[in-house]
Amino acid sequence: MKKSVFKFICYILITIILISSAPAIVFGEPADKTATGIDISVVTEQENSDPLEQMTAQGAVIIELNTGKVLFGKQEYQRLYPASTTKILTALIAAEYGKLDEMVTVGDEVNLVPWDSSKAGLTIGEKITLRDLVLGMMINSGNDAANTIAVHIARKKSGKNLSTQEALDYFAMLMNDRAKKAGARNSHFVNPHGYHDPDHYTTAYDLAMIGREAMKNEFFMQAASTISMDTKYWDTGEPRYWRSKNKILNKNEDEYYEYATGGKTGYTSKAGQCLVTFASKNGLDLVAVVLNSQHNCQWKETRDMLEYGFSNFEYHVVFREGAIIQALPVDNYASDDWGSLAVQISAKDFGDVFHREDIPLIKQEIIWNTDLLSEKSTEEMPRLEAPIYKGQQLGVLNVTLNGKLLASAPLTAVRDVQRKTVLDVLTPEPGEPGFSWIILVVSIISAFILLKIAVLIINRRRRRRYFMYRRY
Repeated sequence: MKKSVFKFICYILITIILISSAPAIVFGEPADKTATGIDISVVTEQENSDPLEQMTAQGAVIIELNTGKVLFGKQEYQRLYPASTTKILTALIAAEYGKLDEMVTVGDEVNLVPWDSSKAGLTIGEKITLRDLVLGMMINSGNDAANTIAVHIARKKSGKNLSTQEALDYFAMLMNDRAKKAGARNSHFVNPHGYHDPDHYTTAYDLAMIGREAMKNEFFMQAASTISMDTKYWDTGEPRYWRSKNKILNKNEDEYYEYATGGKTGYTSKAGQCLVTFASKNGLDLVAVVLNSQHNCQWKETRDMLEYGFSNFEYHVVFREGAIIQALPVDNYASDDWGSLAVQISAKDFGDVFHREDIPLIKQEIIWNTDLLSEKSTEEMPRLEAPIYKGQQLGVLNVTLNGKLLASAPLTAVRDVQRKTVLDVLTPEPGEPGFSWIILVVSIISAFILLKIAVLIINRRRRRRYFMYRRY
């Protein structure tokens, strides 16, 4: 009995040892390569891959609104179709050339809108304000509203009763002119709404520059951020609802982005998914553009771009106008001065958007005007030579980053510093020996007496010679 129990225990121990020495295979975990000599692993997608490198958008860009600086781009200069993001430019022109509260009568231009395009529900003969036309175009992406805006503005700007087609062509000319002024050099527009036309194109960069210009207009900012509006059909009085499809602005959508301040969607089968988004965070104002993105990818791709911009860049002020850059000692200054001169920056404030890693690398170098430096001046301690005049340029401040010149600013004197006079030379400075006034007075009197004696001697000699001459 005891032997059987002992054997049983031994069998159990041997089994445990064999199991513990076998290679461990756990699903989802790599096996120990040293135990078997075979590396068993599962290849998965990299968790830390850059989302910007995986964008489906054919063209994309982020720019900073105030400076126009490009923070990220993907084929940002390639010509692509903008679809309804075109309406950003139409809205800008309407706000600049029209009066928002003026009444506009809808004409037959609404019949020229393709049947499969988005509409605001306008009807011929309807009277509506230009303000509401722009809102109907921006919120509901109404192509009919875009056409009515174009015809109205074209006739008003030209001062002629143009036909509908003539007015639409005239407005297209206004669009191309305004786009160029905004910095869009590689775009061409043929209609006010963006319905596909092979000759109607832009680039991600150009569209961002147009959006940047539009955001300077207060009413456009309002229109671009409005996602719903309730109106009525003018002829029946029935409710008419305008609703935006821009999920990035809608708090009820999963794609909502809290820092977005406005934008415009666009889509045609040729243009793909297009989206222009304005956003602000921590004092930085950005516009992100994606063109020809895949279905439902435009929201995440826009968010990823904006987060990249906000996380890696900031606006940094390098110098401000009137800032005191340094105080320099002045030699040979007048006795009523204190011999120290403040030097200020005489240029407008300079700032730019920088990558956060570049800000510590910004360098400032001062180059002084050597003609104004005194003999006592050294490289470590520059010294000026009086006289110095208020506003006089004493040097220049150069700002560089990685050897590239970013800005230069003249450095000027904040006040006059007069040079020493003869009396100043005779007046001792504090702590320095100088002439006594008593010695000066005695010296002047002595010199006068000596001069008087010399004159008397000369006159006496002349008289002697005169008398001698008379005797002969």
